[in-house]
Amino acid sequence: MKKLSLVASTLAVSLLAGCGIPGANTSINRTAADNEFRADGVSRTEVVVGFNQQPSGLKYKVKKTIRGINATVLAVPSDMTPEQVVSDIKGKYSVRYASTNSRVVLDDYNDPRLKEQYSLNITNAIKAWDVSKGDMKTVIAVIDTGVDMNHPDLKSKLVKTWNVFTKSADVKDMQGHGTHCSGIAAAAVGNGEGVAGVAPNCGLMMVQVLDSNGGGSEQSIADGIVWAADNGAKVMTMSLGLYKKSKVVEDALQYALDKDIVLVASAGNNNAQNDPTTAPHLPSTYPGVIEVAATDNQDKKASFSNWGTTVSVAAPGVNILSTVPGGYKTMSGTSMASPFAAGVAGLIRSQHPEWNREQVRKALEASVADLGDKGFDKYFGHGRVDALQAVNK
Repeated sequence: MKKLSLVASTLAVSLLAGCGIPGANTSINRTAADNEFRADGVSRTEVVVGFNQQPSGLKYKVKKTIRGINATVLAVPSDMTPEQVVSDIKGKYSVRYASTNSRVVLDDYNDPRLKEQYSLNITNAIKAWDVSKGDMKTVIAVIDTGVDMNHPDLKSKLVKTWNVFTKSADVKDMQGHGTHCSGIAAAAVGNGEGVAGVAPNCGLMMVQVLDSNGGGSEQSIADGIVWAADNGAKVMTMSLGLYKKSKVVEDALQYALDKDIVLVASAGNNNAQNDPTTAPHLPSTYPGVIEVAATDNQDKKASFSNWGTTVSVAAPGVNILSTVPGGYKTMSGTSMASPFAAGVAGLIRSQHPEWNREQVRKALEASVADLGDKGFDKYFGHGRVDALQAVNK
């Protein structure tokens, strides 16, 4: 089968990264804190009660008492939620208060290059983390060139990896694009390393469908999408483009949509109008896929960003600092905007795991900063993503 690459033709499956513009499981050890607290910061195992008088025959196990303020920490039974325990205690005992026990963290994150990430500030992502940082069960699949599996900002985040070429878990990134997109979506936060991702507590899945030159084919893309759909992806980001219709790619996209996966894709970097009929750009113009345009640090349309009525939302895509093999680098492209929007979708899906993909999509589109013409427009779609609004939906 003919291989399609970056430098071949306009029909090539190609990267949309800044470089063009100035089944095997990987086990993760979750920390005790990750197991103790839910995504919203509430302890799964403890509630705190101030009894007016210590009751006799208390059915809940006392874990500790805080002398001086007469506070009692009770264990939450495995068959109850903290909220159920609080409600039960308030109804049966005389208390000054009964409440869930929430996690407390430092006000400042210690990621040394966080201050260089304007994208997290302009989209209120840092403020959103007070509500949710995501959940490892919400797995964001990055369909790309591979990843630096030993990167200090990413190695704890990888839950599954797959290389469609070698049929193995070895997804060593020789190009850099996949590592950059992975960091944008879900690099760890508060670990004393480099940068942070939009959804820093979400799990990452890397599916390598592009080679060291950034080239792949319709079948390699389709193969990777299907593998991710079959292996637990909840959100999928695809920063690549095919400027033609392709039945095999379209069938793979529909397969993933039918499995209730939120699909997110870059709009392209030619400052051209996309149209699903006359100027297709797969995966982004396929119905059901969230097509993402790029903006800059002034909330202006990126000069290179494709546009059209298929654009769903916009996200920062100019001078985006993120992870690359062995370090960090700034890149520009709608390639950067797609994993950013996917990270916000990951936060939404972590907050509402019961929601289907269409509910997540609608929440993403409804929680935006309206740019350009009022309401929906062809350059920004519904608007630029806002993580804080998203997690409060």
